[in-house]
Amino acid sequence: MNRARQNKNFWNTRKTLTQDSISSDELYDVVIIGAGITGITLGNELQKRNKKCLILEKEYPGSGTTGKSTAFINNFLETPYDELIQCFGESKAKVIADQAQETIQYIYQNIKNYQIRCEHKKCNFYLFSTEKEQNEKLTQILKAHTSLGIPTKRIYELPFDIPYKKALEIEGQLQFHPLKYLKRLLQEFEKNGGQLLSHCAVLSCNSQDDMVVIKTEDKKNILSKKVVWATHNPPADTRLNLLVTPYISYALCGNLKNTPPKIAQGGDLEKPYHYFRYHKSGKDYKIIAGGFDHKAGQENSTKNPFEDLEEYVKERFTLEVKNKWFAPYYTSADGLPYIGLMPGEQNIYVATGFGGDGMLYGSMAARIIPELMDGKESEISQLLSPCRSHHICSAQSIIHENVNSFFKHIHQRQNAELNFDLENIEKGEGKLTQCQGKTFAVYRDTGDSLHYLSPLCTHMGCTVQWNTTEKTWDCPCHGSQFEPNGRVIHGPALKNLEVVKIEHPEKEEATPKKMTENKFINP
Repeated sequence: MNRARQNKNFWNTRKTLTQDSISSDELYDVVIIGAGITGITLGNELQKRNKKCLILEKEYPGSGTTGKSTAFINNFLETPYDELIQCFGESKAKVIADQAQETIQYIYQNIKNYQIRCEHKKCNFYLFSTEKEQNEKLTQILKAHTSLGIPTKRIYELPFDIPYKKALEIEGQLQFHPLKYLKRLLQEFEKNGGQLLSHCAVLSCNSQDDMVVIKTEDKKNILSKKVVWATHNPPADTRLNLLVTPYISYALCGNLKNTPPKIAQGGDLEKPYHYFRYHKSGKDYKIIAGGFDHKAGQENSTKNPFEDLEEYVKERFTLEVKNKWFAPYYTSADGLPYIGLMPGEQNIYVATGFGGDGMLYGSMAARIIPELMDGKESEISQLLSPCRSHHICSAQSIIHENVNSFFKHIHQRQNAELNFDLENIEKGEGKLTQCQGKTFAVYRDTGDSLHYLSPLCTHMGCTVQWNTTEKTWDCPCHGSQFEPNGRVIHGPALKNLEVVKIEHPEKEEATPKKMTENKFINP
């Protein structure tokens, strides 16, 4: 079952993106793992600097979160600037704000320079409260934006016909079709000599002297002077595993019945928050909306996020829903991404922890990392360094998230069914079940066959949980996600869940037998 494709997003243009083949005896200046917004934008920047680059992608360009993004590009961040000022101080928050605005201009300049037809539009964002208690937060945000030079003002009418208490208009936003943008950058990357290898699963990257050896699933050993992990979370057991938290985001797209007053973006301050934007594609106007995010492996089993999101949107807009999709993302411990050298490494870089600002931070990483490779540090690179010391204001967040994941892991193991009653598992559903004191992840497919798996994530051994919305096994610790049959969808796990063969499961004395086959899949 290819569960990852059951929810198709609005951007899906897979067939238009290309791939290369490579020679195994080449030495590269830089190998980039991951062909999303970060990897392809970075590759293009490095090729312009006459570097010899190779991009390795597990599936195909844009197949990850980039191709499932709602494609907001904002000069304000998921972590509000009033909180960043409180944590880092106004001068450092100013560095971030300036860099965000420069990155938006950089993306816009790429669109102009390469004449990219990607349905882009400059617009404003409307942030509003829905309850009186949220008004003070808007006041704090307005004050922070004013001090940092982000054009923001109080307004009294929204371009959306929805109820609100108080609202701000934040100028200078951008939006586009992410895969059309990516496709053109990829063409430029290849025109300048860059290479891309799709369907290439990376197993490991190891530093040896001044080189890095990249091992792939098809037994290639690729040599490079430098490597960049442009995936969510590198699979190695590093410090970063403790500093990023995995989340799942939900989105939908629908055709509007009426022409909107203008292209605009909007969002509220609810928890979980909702966000939406008008989008014009050809002659059609659409609404793209997201919300009801939750921590990976901790879905509310009593509610379906897609149903909640569709209900929210239909109460506020007249539309016909056409597409629904979901995407993984990672938040950092202190609200800022990790971009730069991996801790303890001299030639391996990483870009992760983007939160909901992937289009912005992925493009920002493509500007920062080439400078670092040339030995040039800056205020922004120091601020976003993966090796940075975390402020005391983020310590509570780190402790809370890790304790939350740990106790979720323990709770799942203790609360699996205490019997081997498989009748409670419906077709197309999975469940943690115990047999003779051992826990198994059991899935009943639509043909009524049962699939038995070890419930332990192959990354670091946390117990996976069945996700009823996405029909996946999710790891609550580091966000790995597996198909019902155990195949890894995305990492940091590299291996599939271990298959267990059950002989005569209806008999209580049946003994599980572990199968030895277990393929490696790139995160």
